[in-house]
Amino acid sequence: MTVLPIIQPDNPQLRRPAARIHDFGPALQQLIDDMLDTLINVEGVGLAGPQVARSWRLILVRLPDDEECREKFAEDAGRLYVVANPKIIRRSEEKVTGVEGCLSLPGLLGDVERHESIEVAGQDREGMPIRLSAAGWLARVFQHEIDHLDGVLYIDIASNVWRPDKEEETARLKFSGLR
Repeated sequence: MTVLPIIQPDNPQLRRPAARIHDFGPALQQLIDDMLDTLINVEGVGLAGPQVARSWRLILVRLPDDEECREKFAEDAGRLYVVANPKIIRRSEEKVTGVEGCLSLPGLLGDVERHESIEVAGQDREGMPIRLSAAGWLARVFQHEIDHLDGVLYIDIASNVWRPDKEEETARLKFSGLR
């Protein structure tokens, strides 16, 4: 198990656009495995390559797999999405505002408006083309992680950012945002 350090905004790599992935060989496979170990270790729901100082267009998304999440999100609970070179190809007109946090910005929350549903095209871990549709919280997580690939942090687009107390952070992020 390799847990990678998650960088913060003082590292300029977090703000640079990430490079497209062309080589799906052992280095990428190891990075995916290490990012998954990291995501599980920090109990996050999403992680992008730039957050672990790898400037590659790679995201991992995994909603919790507990009873409450299974009731609310059915088949998306616990499902791991690994997407290389993700691109949003369709966005709903409907937008919703929700609370977000970020592993690269510990101790902050923000209100962010996002599209209610999206369609994403990209490649799986072997380089095969994939397309997926996401709505609700899953769509929010994908949009948040894809923003990281372009050097955008949620605080750049939030209408309000604050430092929550610990109880608020846990309660608000469990099913309404990211952590």
